[in-house]
Amino acid sequence: MTIRTAQQYLDSLKDDRDVWIEGERVADVTSDPRFAGAAQTMADLLQMQHDPELSDLLTYPSPTTGERVGKTHLQPRSRDDLVARSEAIKAWMDATCGMLGRSPDYKNVLVSSWAAAADAFTRPKFDGAANMRAYHEYVRDNDLVMTHVLVNPQVDRSKPAHLEASDVTSQIVEETDAGIVIRGARMVATLGALANELVVMPAASRWATNDTLDTTAFSFGFAIPIATPGLRLICRPPVAHLDARSAMDHPLSLRYDESDSMVIFDNVLVPWERVFIHRDPDFDSLVYRETYTLHALLLQSVIRAASKAEFMMALALSIARSTKIDQHVPVQVMLAETISIADFARTCRVAAEAEAQETPFGTWVPNIRPLQTWQTMFWKMYARQCEIIQTLGAGGFVAVPSYAEVAGDMAGDVERYFQSANADANSRVRLMRLAFDAALSSFAGRQKLYEQYYTGDPMRTQAMLFSMFPKDPHLERIQAMLDDLEARQSPAGSPAGFRMAGE
Repeated sequence: MTIRTAQQYLDSLKDDRDVWIEGERVADVTSDPRFAGAAQTMADLLQMQHDPELSDLLTYPSPTTGERVGKTHLQPRSRDDLVARSEAIKAWMDATCGMLGRSPDYKNVLVSSWAAAADAFTRPKFDGAANMRAYHEYVRDNDLVMTHVLVNPQVDRSKPAHLEASDVTSQIVEETDAGIVIRGARMVATLGALANELVVMPAASRWATNDTLDTTAFSFGFAIPIATPGLRLICRPPVAHLDARSAMDHPLSLRYDESDSMVIFDNVLVPWERVFIHRDPDFDSLVYRETYTLHALLLQSVIRAASKAEFMMALALSIARSTKIDQHVPVQVMLAETISIADFARTCRVAAEAEAQETPFGTWVPNIRPLQTWQTMFWKMYARQCEIIQTLGAGGFVAVPSYAEVAGDMAGDVERYFQSANADANSRVRLMRLAFDAALSSFAGRQKLYEQYYTGDPMRTQAMLFSMFPKDPHLERIQAMLDDLEARQSPAGSPAGFRMAGE
């Protein structure tokens, strides 16, 4: 098979998946208004691969079939390959304003990285290398959309989930000739209702140990179809106002609300050929590091963040221009700040790619330092961009009417009283509804929370940066400077001055 069309993707979602939302099971996620907008957006992304003008940017020949496949599956064998994959990611991110955290490229680059480093999955207790390579080829050559779950449910957060007495945590409850049986739950499956495949892997953190407990039942990695028997998704309510009189009132949330869900494993059978990690807690804490997957994950994320920050910057500039407040110095200072935030994300990507390096597996990965810098700072910067937009819009957000008013009985009043210095009423209402959805709505709140936590607890990510940072050379520099200054003192130790070197 080759790249799928939009319709082929939508048809693939019409299976027996067990998706629940607001107390009811969804018969067809492609037509249910709570999922239809995001489903169509995902379909549009896949359809872009068929655009002749974008084909070389977004696709490449499959190494196994020769058919065109998505370039975000590419395993870079050079710095140029790495940049080419990044450009494909950027095209999709620009098309969605960076608002989709689980667009197909996200899992594509992760699975590609794991497969490129598949030898790392050959472990004393279980050899998952061949399974990982085969899975990568399967999803690549069939253009499947994946999502994942990494985190255990929040039950008793005073201790690690695998040390709780609760049976809520997903775990291996049986092993058969056919595979392993999983029972319990994981969170949070963003895009779960709209994906074809669910990848279940360990979180990128170390395990707490307890010598009196056997915790190996909580150690596993695998992938299964969303429609697997016994797999249920319980989704949060939508953040979009589905009863809006006009789609222009919520232009982001109606198209980009990916949904998030708790995944329930009700005695789910995972075939052995779909298992990558089995009862190996030591490997759980190393799988990202030893396969260089964190590099790929963060590069995809910083590209998405750059598109998102550029969109928010453009929105801020447009609001300021519409009422001519961009002539005021304090406003220019805020606009310069949002410009700098967009450039910060872009520069982190450029630096990471410029300092790319070859792995022991023959693939190329970005330098992780600029990516960790982005990881620890951007969520605060994005929240600041939202704040700047709120400040620039000010009371205009409170008064902006529904876009339906533009063509309603009050159209005359709207045309007269909702215009601004540089925008007629129609243009201004559209702009302010877009800005409201981006910076003040429920959708905006979810976006800020997502940026803060989707790569993990910000406190832990910053602590990880500190632990990995090569501190000794910098400490030695200060000590050497102090030693040198002390040696240069005048003979009497007078504060009058220092001797020059060689005196």
